[in-house]
Amino acid sequence: MGAKKYIVDLSDEDRKTLEQFTSTGEQRAQENTRARILLKADDGLTDATISEHVGCHPQTVHNTRKDYTERGLAAIHRRKPDREYERKLDGNA
Repeated sequence: MGAKKYIVDLSDEDRKTLEQFTSTGEQRAQENTRARILLKADDGLTDATISEHVGCHPQTVHNTRKDYTERGLAAIHRRKPDREYERKLDGNA
């Protein structure tokens, strides 16, 4: 298998933020899982190993890595802030 396409390299500040995020226990479980994935990915673990430690599918690990490289720490939140939805009904319907 080739080199990883999406490399997670956390700065010290990002690592502190994620560690604090996971230690408080006040966030949603999915966000907590993605934060733990990023911390373990920064430690150099493989996707399969991370998925075993965190308890998720390896594709979730891959998607989290990809989102982090594209959006930064905002990747722990599932929805992108620029999502727009078309209305199914208008005021007349």
